[in-house]
Formats: sequence, structure tokens, C-alpha cells
Amino acid sequence: MTTPDTPRLPRVAARPMLSDDVYRTLRDALVSARIAPGARMNLDALARELHVSNTPVRQALARLVADGLVTQTPYRGFMASPLLDSEQIRQLYEYRTMVEPNIAGMASVRRSDEQSAQLLEITDEATIDAAISEEASGLLGERDVAFHLAVASCIGNPIVGEHLGQVLARMQSYTLYTHQPSARLAWEEHRTIAEEISAGRATEAAEAMKAHLANGIGRIRAVIPH
Repeated sequence: MTTPDTPRLPRVAARPMLSDDVYRTLRDALVSARIAPGARMNLDALARELHVSNTPVRQALARLVADGLVTQTPYRGFMASPLLDSEQIRQLYEYRTMVEPNIAGMASVRRSDEQSAQLLEITDEATIDAAISEEASGLLGERDVAFHLAVASCIGNPIVGEHLGQVLARMQSYTLYTHQPSARLAWEEHRTIAEEISAGRATEAAEAMKAHLANGIGRIRAVIPH
């Protein structure tokens, strides 16, 4: 039986890396807001809902705390992190602006032909047009994260990808892909970044990423109160 503290979650199949499965399931539920910001996350209830023991749930929650998606407080236990305020969003964009243009520049030098092809595939115009026409905001948000992490993977430094992934996870709930004009502009910018990286133009790739992030914070400010 479920309770208000027990979101409807898919059953996780028993596999050797069970804690990873639970982590991904809970992370997806948090990012998509199926687990609402500020909602209590009862360890026992989650274990029952997912048909697993408490141990993998506890491990997954610890990782989500490190990601910033879950908070843990004395006497209250685990809760989904509340929505970011405008200052926190600004700080995250400030971090991204410090690191991602450099990542894009390095990616244009270090990327393999296979990685270039992947970036161009992710930003393929026909694919994105189809997704936008279906108003698949959740899918586009996931692809946004996939694109930025694919750029980071080109430099061959997994630590960079790990830290950037944590930041992107916290921001994924703030996607504006329900707004078709914003979605199209963002993906046109992604396409430009992918083309500059693929062509090996480091300065242009860095500038394209910098412009994309500046435009991104501008689009968010237009719809989220300061």
C-alpha cells in the first residue's frame, strides 16, 4: 500500500548493481518532479514501493544527497530538495560559465571522429524538430543534459564530467522546453557548438558555449521571478 510519502515508482529488477538501479530510478523521479520538491522520502516506504531492501535505498539516498537533489536533516530524515531560488540558479550558471566554455574549447582539440559524430547526431535538426513538435519537454531536457555531458566526455577527464553532471542534475527541473521558441533557440545553439567542436575550432566553440549559457540564463530570468 502506498502513502502520501510513497511516490508511484517502477519496480526495479534485481540485478548485481541494485543500488545503481535504485539511484537512477529515484534520480529520474526527482528530476521529473514525480517526487515533488520538498516531499518527504521515507526510506522504508521507498523500499517497499521498489520491492528492494533498505540497504540499496539508503545508498541511493546518500548519493542523491551528494548530488544536491535530496536533503537530510536530523529528526526529519530525507526530503526532496526544495526548488532553487533565483540566486542559486545564478550561481549555478556562473559555475557553468566558468567551466563549460573551456570544456568546449578543449573538446574541439581532443574529440575523436566518433565523438564528433555523436554530438552532431544529438543535435540533428530533424530529430529535434520532431521532438519539439511533440512537445516532449522531458525528453528534450534529458537530451540537453546528454549533449552537455557528451561535450565534456570529449576531453577525456571523467572528474569533469562527474562534477558537471551533478550541476546539470540540479538544474534539469528548470528546463524551458515546454516553451517551443526557447527550445528551438537552445537547440540551434547546441548545433552551433557541435559544429564548431567537430570542425576543431577551439575559440569559436568556447565562444558559442559562452553565448549559449548567457542566453540560457536570460531565458530563465524571463520566466522565473528574480
